[in-house]
Amino acid sequence: MQVALLNKKEKEELVVKLYSENRTIRQIAEIVHMSFKDIGMIIRRIDGNNNDEYIDTKLSTKSKPTQALYLFEHGKKPIDVAIELDIPYGEVEELQQEFWALKELYDLAFVYLEIKNYLPSFTELFKLLKQNKMLGKKQISKLLGYAVDLPLLESKTRRLRSEIIDLEFKKKDLTDTLTLQNAQLLDLGQAITKYQKL
Repeated sequence: MQVALLNKKEKEELVVKLYSENRTIRQIAEIVHMSFKDIGMIIRRIDGNNNDEYIDTKLSTKSKPTQALYLFEHGKKPIDVAIELDIPYGEVEELQQEFWALKELYDLAFVYLEIKNYLPSFTELFKLLKQNKMLGKKQISKLLGYAVDLPLLESKTRRLRSEIIDLEFKKKDLTDTLTLQNAQLLDLGQAITKYQKL
């Protein structure tokens, strides 16, 4: 059966059939060549959950930015918004920041802009702080104090490592000298003993 030749009603019937076979929406979309949104509307109609259909129909007449804000408001991830509205990532990112601003999460939008290229590192830092129960204001203030001193501490650490290496060399030299002197004393002792026996 060629899906491209099916009319709208036949495609809907195929969606229903595939859904009854427990296929995922992604699998259905690949077979029927329909958007997740259209497939979702058909499935909600099958399941008797038609309340969202009116909202979806009304929302589809709105601009893509408005639809994106609605989707963010309902917990959708940026990837879901990009797929559902067929808009590029850069635009989705701007709309997400606009959403944060509208929700009065100005700091979040600002922080995201500042750290987005370092987000995996910050996420890892957050996990470490959480594991070590260091997310309180007092612990974070203390940590920030250490962070300010970090360049100085790194410099001192490098200097101390260098000094330790120097001391290790001096220790080896002294050990070698002591071994040599002990050997000389032993030779001297043997020579004295030999001389006394004469």
